[in-house]
Amino acid sequence: MTTELPHDLAPSTAQLTVGRISAGMESQLMPMIGQILRIIRDISGKSEHMSVGDLVEFISGEPTMMVRIVTIASSVGYNSSGIEINSIHHAISLIGFDRVRTLAVSILLLESAHSDYTSAVNRELAGSSLIAGLVAAEMSRHCNAADSELAFLCGALRNYGRMLAATFLAEEYALAIKPAPYVSLEESFQSVFGLTTLELGRQLMDNMLLPKVILNTFVPLSLQDRRHCSASASTALIGMADFGQRFAELLPGKELDQHNFERRIESLSREYDVSFYLSRNEIRDVIHHLVGVLECFRYRAGSYVGSVNMFRRLETLAAERVLPVTLDVALPPVAPSLRPSQPVAEPADSFEI
Repeated sequence: MTTELPHDLAPSTAQLTVGRISAGMESQLMPMIGQILRIIRDISGKSEHMSVGDLVEFISGEPTMMVRIVTIASSVGYNSSGIEINSIHHAISLIGFDRVRTLAVSILLLESAHSDYTSAVNRELAGSSLIAGLVAAEMSRHCNAADSELAFLCGALRNYGRMLAATFLAEEYALAIKPAPYVSLEESFQSVFGLTTLELGRQLMDNMLLPKVILNTFVPLSLQDRRHCSASASTALIGMADFGQRFAELLPGKELDQHNFERRIESLSREYDVSFYLSRNEIRDVIHHLVGVLECFRYRAGSYVGSVNMFRRLETLAAERVLPVTLDVALPPVAPSLRPSQPVAEPADSFEI
């Protein structure tokens, strides 16, 4: 015979969600996402007082990552001096601590995105997180309002709650992202899990010693907030992370093609402060930058990116080819507020994260 808790002592849906995911995280039964959590905790969480020696020691414990970082850091997109980089110490001295950290996070997201041990849903979410981070970094340079490496982290981590829900509560996650008339993703997520994706991410990260500047970006932005997001450095950072995520969410849309993508991104940029506005040429530049980064990872680090639908879509948008079919279960459809447009040109030769 079971005894029910009095109503006021019964755990809420939100508490049950956080408890179940926390238990899954502690069980260590998670392939690539475990490494992503570790790098967030051990590098980002200590970024304000981590020494170069600490970072070298951390990365040296992951030999595959170390080789990839050195190889990628030697490319022209990261190292304009052309000097051959042969160690993590050397990479840090030439391209900087923060950029090496960004590369480490990018590599782990890519590994998760093409791992045989990761579900199709999580592969797409990891890919979406990488794209969101790269776009947020691009917007920081475009607006000249925040550090691009910090913007990358905030954009890439904005999907964190969603990734963990999809990993540990897969059935509930599939229910939460199932399209329903007049119901937004956040409303659906809150109905199923008791809290929004951002609230879940924030709660799970609260105990990971992340810098407050990152944690404080885990807030939603209303249309009114977006219009004034450049009012301060902190709101600009939230705007960049939000824009990066929403940019990535456009890519899986069934109705997307090379004739309407630019129009949709331009329309998206108009929802934000005027400094966020992207012209058609600037949108092409962003697409070519993203493709350039993916090509660098492919050729320099041997990362296979073809298993991620949105990566293939980016490449075909740049090449003006017919887009591959999207995966319905991977990401929810973006809100239908954006409209039609035109193709993009050839990718640029150089890039920068």
